[in-house]
Amino acid sequence: MKRILIPLLLSASLLVLTACTGVPLRSLPRLMQMQSELLDANPAEFMVALQVDARLVPPAGAVPMLIIKMTPREPGAFEAIDKKLPLQVSVASVSTLGLAAPAAGRRWLIYSLPAPTQAELRRIQDVVRQAKANPKNKGGGSLSVGVAQDSLAVTEPALANTRWDTWMQTRQRDGFFEVWTGTPAQLRKMAAQDH
Repeated sequence: MKRILIPLLLSASLLVLTACTGVPLRSLPRLMQMQSELLDANPAEFMVALQVDARLVPPAGAVPMLIIKMTPREPGAFEAIDKKLPLQVSVASVSTLGLAAPAAGRRWLIYSLPAPTQAELRRIQDVVRQAKANPKNKGGGSLSVGVAQDSLAVTEPALANTRWDTWMQTRQRDGFFEVWTGTPAQLRKMAAQDH
């Protein structure tokens, strides 16, 4: 899943990381829990935090997209979902979120789910729960989750190879964990490969 830049593939019994690079090994245990965390998450607590070069200014209107795709193994067994849900810039202090202060020359960009996206995530959570609970759906299916952030990666040459750290929070009580590290150039390259 090249376009999903926090590379996760979730199924009813197994989480398999895709071939994309940049996923810290220490994050694997948390990534293994993403399916149950997403189904139980309060959408108001879901956040994405990007630590970037302080000179990086995302293009106007560019935001990360929460991508959720659920496909039944047997067509028509339950509602298939293929959604890109926009996040919004969130005004919050990194210290109150439990994020470390950025090093000199770096800053955090914090994104949360706006009210319409929260409502759609709740609807998707209900669809997934119903599909899992229905005995007719024994064939199962797959659930993939990710965050596309390539629209934020500027093309300014001086910043193309600066460090880009992506952190995610599904539940406030569990805090943020790092899910991807790379550069804006890598983000743009992965997005181009997907098209």
